[in-house]
Amino acid sequence: APFPVELVSRCIESVGEGPVLDPFIGSGTTAIAAEQAGVDWIGIEKSTEYADMADERINYAVMRGRK
Repeated sequence: APFPVELVSRCIESVGEGPVLDPFIGSGTTAIAAEQAGVDWIGIEKSTEYADMADERINYAVMRGRK
């Protein structure tokens, strides 16, 4: 189920450590939140379509964050 990056960010911030493991990375929301928090992450996805989508979203978020 899709959920906002802000929700995941709160979860990551409450733990305060990494790495974050997302066994069903889907569209990459958890990885984006981890990148924004400066935390290492590992994502697993069986679907090539979702893996490609996650890759695009994560790369876009990382590039936006570097500006």
